[in-house]
Amino acid sequence: MRELLEICIIDDDAIAVFGLKRGMKAIGLQNNLTVFENGLDALEDFEERAKKGDRLPSHIFVDLNMPIMDGWSFLEDFTKAYPSYTSHSHIFIMTSSINPEDMAKARTYGLSQNYLEKPVGAEVLEAVFS
Repeated sequence: MRELLEICIIDDDAIAVFGLKRGMKAIGLQNNLTVFENGLDALEDFEERAKKGDRLPSHIFVDLNMPIMDGWSFLEDFTKAYPSYTSHSHIFIMTSSINPEDMAKARTYGLSQNYLEKPVGAEVLEAVFS
């Protein structure tokens, strides 16, 4: 059920986060939503959750270009720390990059189908959550 999803957004762009939240609301997602401005903050939160035995988010939307820890560094550290989680998780890369190397790198994480171009609107989210 959509209302039981726990979604994590990792993005330092307040406008992109606002748009993503708005798109989720438009498709009827009433859920737990956590936002982090960089990958390091997200990883630290996940570590605390793991220590408590709490579940990690069911869906993670991560931007590639952020300060402190970018999306690629987050994905590298996340897949090392939680290898079993990554096999059944829903991780989505969000980017405005048109660099073909980014898409190629997404393939190395098995995320070529989860590569979303910004802005991410309700139509894209409807497809993600259907």
